[in-house]
Amino acid sequence: MSPDFFYSTGRILRCFHRISTLITTPLSNDDILQKILDEAVDTMGFHRGVICLLDEKKENLVTKAVKNYNPEETKIAFSESLNLKRHDCLMTRVVKTGSYIVLENSDTDSRITFIDRKISNRYNAGKYFYSAFCGPLKIKGNVIGIIAMWYQKKTKFPPEVINTLLAFANHASILIHNSRLFEDNLQKIKRLTILQKTVSQLNSSYALDKIHKTVIDSALMIGDADRALLYFLDIEKDKCLISTGEQVFLDEKNIYLQKIGQSIIKKALDTETIVCQTSLQDTVTTPIFNGYPSEIAVPLSIKDKFKGVLYLGKKHGDYSRDQKNTLDILTINAAVSYDSAIMHSQLSLEAKFLKTEVEALKEKENELLGFHDIIGNSSKMIDIFHIINDVAKHDTSVLIQGESGTGKELIARAIHRQSTRKSKHFVEINCAAIPGTLLESELFGYESGAFTDARKRKLGLIEHANGGTLLLDEIGEMNPSIQAKFLRTLEDDHIRRLGGIQDIPIDVRFLFSTNKDLWHMVGEGTFRKDLFYRINVIPIIIPPLKKRIEDIMPLAYHYIGEFNKKLNKSVKGFTTSAEKILKRYPWPGNVRELRNIIERIMILQSVSTLITSDNIPAEIKVVSPQTLAIHTDDHSLLNTPYPADYRKVIDELTNKIKREILENALKINRGNKAATARQLGISRFTLIREFKKLETSNASDTPTP
Repeated sequence: MSPDFFYSTGRILRCFHRISTLITTPLSNDDILQKILDEAVDTMGFHRGVICLLDEKKENLVTKAVKNYNPEETKIAFSESLNLKRHDCLMTRVVKTGSYIVLENSDTDSRITFIDRKISNRYNAGKYFYSAFCGPLKIKGNVIGIIAMWYQKKTKFPPEVINTLLAFANHASILIHNSRLFEDNLQKIKRLTILQKTVSQLNSSYALDKIHKTVIDSALMIGDADRALLYFLDIEKDKCLISTGEQVFLDEKNIYLQKIGQSIIKKALDTETIVCQTSLQDTVTTPIFNGYPSEIAVPLSIKDKFKGVLYLGKKHGDYSRDQKNTLDILTINAAVSYDSAIMHSQLSLEAKFLKTEVEALKEKENELLGFHDIIGNSSKMIDIFHIINDVAKHDTSVLIQGESGTGKELIARAIHRQSTRKSKHFVEINCAAIPGTLLESELFGYESGAFTDARKRKLGLIEHANGGTLLLDEIGEMNPSIQAKFLRTLEDDHIRRLGGIQDIPIDVRFLFSTNKDLWHMVGEGTFRKDLFYRINVIPIIIPPLKKRIEDIMPLAYHYIGEFNKKLNKSVKGFTTSAEKILKRYPWPGNVRELRNIIERIMILQSVSTLITSDNIPAEIKVVSPQTLAIHTDDHSLLNTPYPADYRKVIDELTNKIKREILENALKINRGNKAATARQLGISRFTLIREFKKLETSNASDTPTP
């Protein structure tokens, strides 16, 4: 009698189809083996089964999957393996011959060996399996393992049944082989990734405790091991140090020496080679940890008077060739780190005397490299860096003032990154770029139906920045009506959306920036005095680039590096004459203009190694030796009847200074309005508008005849 399955061709085909799809599923190799065995036993009507694969040395059959074993039997199956030389049984014969074996009545079959009976007694637990099929798993004629299945009744296996079972075994062999190749490659990549990360960590530390832990943690992952330790022997003192990664033991009384002497650690020390040991091997060594018979010891070649060994132990399995190679590379790098750590400790005394000099160099490096992307080593910028460090710890309002292009936003971002809010949002809004009515809705948000087209509620930027920092750039451009509402927000820490009636609490650190004279605007009535005092708690005034000449070249070299990467160039720097030109130029557009000029030079000019004076744009060279002279010592405007009209005098004097600046700049730039605007840091449109204002002012001041 055969299992019922063999009479259903449809079930066979569906079974083959299901296991074929396993190769594309995100399962581990062990899971795929279990699925294959489940399909074989359940679909083909057997009562239990097992898949065993040869180990890397092709010496032992290792259990990889079992079906319908009880927990005790499962534990036995996975803890013991069959050695091809020492264990003569049906399974090992199938591996050696590459041919299948079918049992139709185990009671009378003469091929049953003593080992088979012993295995049957251990696994069957009172149940008798009279018939069985044991087939080889082959790839290109090479046996990689076996699949064995048992039936509780005496069963005949017709040729078509045997052919079906062999076809299944062949199909399963291909799936298992492909799965193992895929998983092996994944494991190799994983180990190499772990190794790369570990080497980086080892190179970044001289602390022995940290090196111990890094090596052990990585070794456990690479070797798929359960226990690990590092053993170090002081040859001169004959004392050992043992590290588990978490604890370090100094064996001054030789407590561990006897146990080490009977283990593979001693063998690895003596032979200076990698030593492996499994429960299947005959050996005189004693496992370091009870219950972890699979061991490996990898020697560490440390200089001078020390010897070391990396030891791993695990409950099941062996160590693959790739694992051994990767662990060997790990110990080579670990040895270098230990050598460096030892040398570092020997030089620690000398390092104490050099500490002051190192700290000074580090501070200088910080100055040269910048502070949170802000380049500057001038005394004025260093002072600003100190202010940033001081104010960042508090939620006080900061008003950042400076000409256009000086880097006000960078200062604001540096304050945010130095603060306790650095993990939260940094939100920036330019008050000059958004019309007044729209600015209010952008800041405070609005409720549904607050105005036409307000179809649903919108959160404002203040709410979005909750917990973080909000920078209001060009605060001087804020509409006076919005200034009043914003002042209330600053004082009450609440906002109210447009069209809303509910006060919403907020927790926002406000920063402000402007290129205008807010105090002058307060005098003119265009900026609220109470708001000015509220935002001007900590003022930071960024000097223009022309007033910190020592920062020009560090900035220029920084931008060379930036555009070398961006444009794939290798410019090294500037000639002396080019540096002089850059230092003489007043940079009305400040840092932004400098960056743009460097970018233009590196894109449009044929620069090889150094930027020369010929590469620098003509307008920079023409303007650089000259300055815009401003004369404010003209008191003739005060020769008016008593009392003087103060506002009229100020307006006339202001217009006179404006006219002098504009005309001098236009003269220097030979009538070129675009170049004049660039020098003054304004747009060409603004330049034309300023001239028209002056013309209008002249016309209104002229007496009517």
